[in-house]
Parts: sequence; C-alpha cells; structure tokens
Amino acid sequence: MQPRQRIPDGPRPSSPNGLGGYVERIADDLKTIARDEVELVRGELEHMVKLSAAEAAGVLIAALVALIGFCMLCVAGVVAIAPIIPSLALRLVLMAVIFLAGGGGIAMHFIKRLGKDLKPDLDVVVHEAKQTKNAVADTIATDEATPHA
Repeated sequence: MQPRQRIPDGPRPSSPNGLGGYVERIADDLKTIARDEVELVRGELEHMVKLSAAEAAGVLIAALVALIGFCMLCVAGVVAIAPIIPSLALRLVLMAVIFLAGGGGIAMHFIKRLGKDLKPDLDVVVHEAKQTKNAVADTIATDEATPHA
C-alpha cells in the first residue's frame, strides 16, 4: 500500500477570490475524509475475513473429530442392537438415518452461526464518519464567522 500524501495543517494559501479558496479547501477535505473512510472500511473488512477464516478452520477440525467419534458410536450402536433387530442391513440403515439427521442438524447450526459472524460491524466507522462530518461543518461555520482582511 502506498503512503498517501497528507495535506499540511495550518493556513492554506487562498486563491484570488475568497470563495474559491473555501471551495478548494472543502474539496481537499472531502477527498481526505473519503480516502480515510475507505481505508477504515477496508481494515474492518480485512479483520472480519481473517476472523471468519480462523473460525471456519476451527469448526472444520472440530467437525472432523466429531464425525470420527460419531462413526464409532454408530458402529457400536449397530452391534449393540443385534439382539433386538437381527437383520444387519436394517440395523445399518437405521444408523445411517440417525447419522444423517444428526450431522445435518449440526451443520445447520454452524451455517447459521457463520452467517451471523460474517456481517461486518460498521458501527464504529459510521460513528467516526458522523464525527468527521460534524467537525467539517463546525470548521466551515467557524471560518465563515471569522472576519477576513
């Protein structure tokens, strides 16, 4: 990322007509504000993407471990219900249905959770943009109230 050029603080040279100088200052300030706000939003989005990727990786690893455990549980269940249901095929189908229902429920839970986490929190950015807008409005009002030579 290239460092951006900052407009120095303090008095700026005025143009031959006073109104043109104010328009130039306002345009420069608006460009700086817009650039800063875009950088803030970009930073917030990068943070959210990194956070979501880390959470997704954790969920994937946990899901894999849980899947292995659930498979072992289903095999034990198939063996355990042999006295009740003598047919091996029927026991396997029963455990497959239980397996699919449990896995589908868990997957839906995490999909909903991930969907909530992906929404960026822009409250801080919106608050700062409003503060900046108010500061610019106050500066314009102050400059208009100040007598010029």
